[in-house]
Amino acid sequence: MGSIGKTTIAGEIFNQNCSEYEGCCFLEKVSEQLGRHGRTFLKEKLFSTLLAEDVKIRSPNGLSNYTVRRIGRMKVLIVLDDVKEEGQLEMLFRTLDWFRSDSRIILTTRDKQVLIANEVEDDDLYQVGVLDSSEALELFNLNAFKQSHLEMEYYDLSKKVVDYAKGIPLVLEVLAHLLRGKDKEEWESQLDKLKRLPNKKIQDVMRLSYDDLDRLEQKYFLDIACFFNGLRLKVDCMKLLLKDFESDNAVAIGLERLKDKALITISEDNVISMHDILQEMGREVVR
Repeated sequence: MGSIGKTTIAGEIFNQNCSEYEGCCFLEKVSEQLGRHGRTFLKEKLFSTLLAEDVKIRSPNGLSNYTVRRIGRMKVLIVLDDVKEEGQLEMLFRTLDWFRSDSRIILTTRDKQVLIANEVEDDDLYQVGVLDSSEALELFNLNAFKQSHLEMEYYDLSKKVVDYAKGIPLVLEVLAHLLRGKDKEEWESQLDKLKRLPNKKIQDVMRLSYDDLDRLEQKYFLDIACFFNGLRLKVDCMKLLLKDFESDNAVAIGLERLKDKALITISEDNVISMHDILQEMGREVVR
């Protein structure tokens, strides 16, 4: 299932444990990057990161024996995020025998068959579930009120939102940002809109936050969703791409607004990204 928190959990494991390894690499959106850039690009990115040097693949057979031997002497941590097809692991490395026994490779996927096909043992599987009601309420409060405890004035309304979200973190986060700072009447109005959604699809819920943007902010959101997501563009580069007749300040404010509504994220190194469910919602808007 998408938007359930697999990437977030894998990222936390990576960040907490990377210092214990000689080489680390977190490859985001593996399937998307393979489709966009191809196998050679992604392999070069993976092994360049692990070895902390520029690795070039110049032969059809892939890595040189020298590079494979170097990798085999290292204790490495690799996260392959959002693997969608069974053969994609083999595209990146022909065999797991390349790696030391104390190295670790973590895959996130929505399809358990991907793990089965790659002979992942049951004991090594971790299925991410939805949040229980107390966890969901705490996450919602952190995003809606900037605190873990509940605002009693909004207790009943908060419970309704949490019940609606069914424990899905992304839905909780986006709805919290949609409602943050608004009065109880506006909360009631947004909850009424939620009740009227016919199929209660996640994209429909996300659409409420899109509808809450002004025209220019909607344009920026759609441009990122349709053209720029997945390119690992930094904020300054994105500003240049989004700028039309608006001032630099207008674009900066627009991006900050998208970030505040949890429609985009900006990493510590200023790279802009958008969750794939939000991207799909944006593409649905323009179809």
